[in-house]
Amino acid sequence: MLSRNEQQQLRAIEQWFEISDPELTRSLREGRVRQWNLGRRLLCLVLMVTGVGLIGLGAVAGNVLLLFVGILSLTTGVCLRIGALRP
Repeated sequence: MLSRNEQQQLRAIEQWFEISDPELTRSLREGRVRQWNLGRRLLCLVLMVTGVGLIGLGAVAGNVLLLFVGILSLTTGVCLRIGALRP
């Protein structure tokens, strides 16, 4: 159980959030989770799989360009995926 002072402080923090970021407050109250569409998921998956494939092919063939493009593709896919996880 919170003390009266702690309850007042908590309410002040809630009011600050309501004023500063009403969209966040609304989504927290409603319990909505941001969904990202199937196209973005597929893009991330394709970029990561292509990147891994190109890295493997570049390592076997000894081709630096394939390695570079594979690393670039894999990194882009991972960054898009991480960016989608953030609120």
